[in-house]
Amino acid sequence: MAVLPSEIKFYKSTFVNDGSTNGGRMSANEITDNVKNNLWPDVPQSERLAGSSKYRKCFIKIANDSDLGLISPRFFVETQTPGEDRVLIFAGTQTDTEADLTGSERLYGSGALNANASAGASSIQVNVEAAADAIFQNGDLIRISDKATVNAETGNTEFIRLAASNAVSWNGTVATLTFENGATLAYAYTTANSTRVASVIEGDSPLEGTVSDWLESSVAGTYDEVSYPLESDHIGGIEQEWTITFTSATAFTCSGDTVGAVSGGTIGSDFSPNNSDFSKPYFLLRSTGWGGTWATNDTLIFTTHPAAQAIWEKRIIPANTASLSGNKVIIGVSGESE
Repeated sequence: MAVLPSEIKFYKSTFVNDGSTNGGRMSANEITDNVKNNLWPDVPQSERLAGSSKYRKCFIKIANDSDLGLISPRFFVETQTPGEDRVLIFAGTQTDTEADLTGSERLYGSGALNANASAGASSIQVNVEAAADAIFQNGDLIRISDKATVNAETGNTEFIRLAASNAVSWNGTVATLTFENGATLAYAYTTANSTRVASVIEGDSPLEGTVSDWLESSVAGTYDEVSYPLESDHIGGIEQEWTITFTSATAFTCSGDTVGAVSGGTIGSDFSPNNSDFSKPYFLLRSTGWGGTWATNDTLIFTTHPAAQAIWEKRIIPANTASLSGNKVIIGVSGESE
């Protein structure tokens, strides 16, 4: 089995606005590909004339029903927008909002090959929209592609690492990128083929549901989380701090810090509370993990993290930008399957 392209899904954040609450945790609202205003709203004339910098947060989720993770996940801007604006990306956390942003975040983006490059070359030239964005930096992993689309079967694509020092030099908006020692292009690329070059966000590998902050509060009860680890479901799993509270030696309730109370259970059965948004469990707690003697008011606390990467998009509209009805940006995802 493998993670299929159809199982890589984009979701909106809980709050989508232009204020300090923008962002937050992943919602259950999927972003439909190739649909107008699926994440960004239209830009009114007043905003185009004045210029603006705004943010939207999305989550790239590995919705694999067998809970397979994505190995070496990579995220990048596939192409520059066709308009005069530009969209850049940077990594977020599972809970951050716009109030947490400083404006000094490391930005990642895409540029166009500025001069033909031969196979075996150890450097390339890339034209970007604004050198001040500093989308290329020492040690970056970059993606080079002349494919017609991000998932086209024909054409060339490769990832290559920049040198750890003195990798980037600028001449106006043209960056000369020098690869790490010994690294060279596997293929030849031309400006005529609309070759794109993007800096890449490298996510944690594998990208999968995880659990942290395990805390057992009991005099004699135990749970063997090493031999029987809690499983965060890749479809139903969410960012949540869970508290299991015993109401007797065998029965317990369960509540989350934002979802509130969910169904309870007993130590004699596997526990998998249902996420009604997806008809899948939030997590699975094996009955075989329980040990010792639990008592009323004993607690087990843990935090689940979804199989999702938080990505912020920053849209910069220079003042007096012209109108364009078909503007768009494409965020690409690459990785291997477990």
